[in-house]
Amino acid sequence: MTFHCNRTGGRSLCRSFEARPWMRLTVVVLAVFLAGLCPLRVFSAEKPPEVLDSVRKALEFFRKNASSVSSNESGLVVYTCISAGMSPDDPYVTELINKILLKFKPDEYKPEFHHDYEAAVDVMALVAADKQKYRDKIQIVANHLLKNQRPNGSWDYPGQNNGGDTSITQYGMLGLWAASRAGVEIPVKALDLAAAWHLQTQQRNGSFSYHPLGTDNAIKHSMTVAGVGSMGIARLLMSRSPQELQSLADEAEAKTKKNDKAFGVLERVTVTETPDQPAATAAAVAPADANYKPQVSPRELEAKMKLGLGWLATNYTVDKNATGWHLYYLYGLERAASLANVEKIGGHDWYTEGYRIILKLQDADGGWVDIGGQVAATSFAVLFLVRATEKLVPNASPPKAAKAATFGGGLLAGGRGLPTDLANVQTKDGSITAKKMDTPLDKLLAELENPKSQKVESAQAALVEAVQIGQREQLIGQKDLLLKLTKDPRVEVRRTAFWALARCNDLRVAPVLIQGLMDADFDAAVEARNALCVLSRRPRGFGLPDDLIAKLPENASQAEKDSAFEKWRDADIRRWREWYQSVRPYSERDKLPD
Repeated sequence: MTFHCNRTGGRSLCRSFEARPWMRLTVVVLAVFLAGLCPLRVFSAEKPPEVLDSVRKALEFFRKNASSVSSNESGLVVYTCISAGMSPDDPYVTELINKILLKFKPDEYKPEFHHDYEAAVDVMALVAADKQKYRDKIQIVANHLLKNQRPNGSWDYPGQNNGGDTSITQYGMLGLWAASRAGVEIPVKALDLAAAWHLQTQQRNGSFSYHPLGTDNAIKHSMTVAGVGSMGIARLLMSRSPQELQSLADEAEAKTKKNDKAFGVLERVTVTETPDQPAATAAAVAPADANYKPQVSPRELEAKMKLGLGWLATNYTVDKNATGWHLYYLYGLERAASLANVEKIGGHDWYTEGYRIILKLQDADGGWVDIGGQVAATSFAVLFLVRATEKLVPNASPPKAAKAATFGGGLLAGGRGLPTDLANVQTKDGSITAKKMDTPLDKLLAELENPKSQKVESAQAALVEAVQIGQREQLIGQKDLLLKLTKDPRVEVRRTAFWALARCNDLRVAPVLIQGLMDADFDAAVEARNALCVLSRRPRGFGLPDDLIAKLPENASQAEKDSAFEKWRDADIRRWREWYQSVRPYSERDKLPD
């Protein structure tokens, strides 16, 4: 968000809203063996202790610096504190809510300085605090935001005509989404116009800029996550009725209250596929807007979200020096990834890499300092750490009979260990149904090798199917390139290389696969192990326990769980080394990794 602190009436504004380590994925269940292979299934336990400690320090920072929170920042801080587990009835939170309520007259809401930014976070705060108690005021703020929407579907600064502001527009959408969770009906025309504006202003490569139709049209990371997140909100709201959204919000709220005791475990949610039918959209239409026919479909929005994520994957960063508004950007990244339901972007565990950066930047007093000021910076940092958006995305538990739709699809397709980042891959009855590239294997591998390629997912899908339908022998001639790809910085490329090497039917690649067991990325290490199972024709490897931590006490610490997994991993590496020593070609002896 680009909060503008306009204290003099001018434009001198302080803009303040502008690899999970694989050994930490502790609980490993080894029970799924498809097509004669041995994939591992991993369940994440809880947030790392250092993250919990960081959030607690941040909440103490807010308490100790209550006087430094201005009225125009109160909504942001309230939303942050409640998202982090603080009770809405906490005296500190109540005091800030009262500051928000002072902005209301009987039928009017008037923000102080930050116009639609402020309106959005205020309505987000009121919904989080008590959406029933503040229902009338939530409606008033929603009306305020709808009134300020420009005819082209965007939001912008009062009295200015930039053709739309991507940053302000994302908060307009966040405000409407929050209001919808309180049961406010959002006109589908407003959503459709906003969706169309994003489709119009998105660059061909998937990125966004600050004022895409104005003078400030340089591509920015912060604006790209803003655009992807806003399209995700539009897709969600245009695909579900207000009643359904409110019901899902109630369920999420109940689950949050149960699980988040002073910031506890946040349960992972999964976005399910939504119908691409006019009837699904019409259900969200307010009565006066019932005859409006939307021009943008949820399916179009999903495709454009993937395009945006593709740009973010190619230009991936969580580095402070790579973006001008660092913490604002990281919170935007959390929203975009949560709404798209992706745990990795370009093979990067964005959450783990992001929280490690954030924790390093935390000051001794528990706050953070960024370009927009300490209060806003601390809020953005906490919202990222607690994954605030994740708790709001329906639905949390898809029916057991149905497979959860995956943004990026291809979860271990047919038990083959297919990478999880394939944007165009889905499976049906164990078969790949993705749109593939009709290309020889050598060109497919060359596409994987290209660090700037945006067709990696299609190349992966085509490669897997080509091998499955009988072109396995062609891999043998590409072994040198596959060996090279096992060292690629992109985890999805390394995983594909491990998968393919196993099907070269050449025992001499075993040392590389054994080395892959030590990969820093857990998924890549699992893929290397699966590959060894295939190469050795040992479907279960050397025996797999059902639960690595079953013998640990229920209150086992994170360190104890990590230790149990590491011991198993080290033992498995030793067994594979011993196996290779017994079967290796004579010319290959003494070539095992240390």
